[in-house]
Amino acid sequence: MNQTQVKRAYVIVTVTCSHCKKEHVVHVGHGGGFWSTAHQSVLCLNCGTYFDVMLPEAIIDGPFLR
Repeated sequence: MNQTQVKRAYVIVTVTCSHCKKEHVVHVGHGGGFWSTAHQSVLCLNCGTYFDVMLPEAIIDGPFLR
């Protein structure tokens, strides 16, 4: 069987944990032209707590330590 993968466009964004100040990288979907910000939670890979970020599109991958 042959599987087709759809590659989604994304933007790399750096976010910082509000608790331990460690920087992370997330991949944010590159949307269809409407930029309305939304609150999202990211799990800090350093201290294990969730912190809120406000991004224009959904996080589609990550977080990754920077």
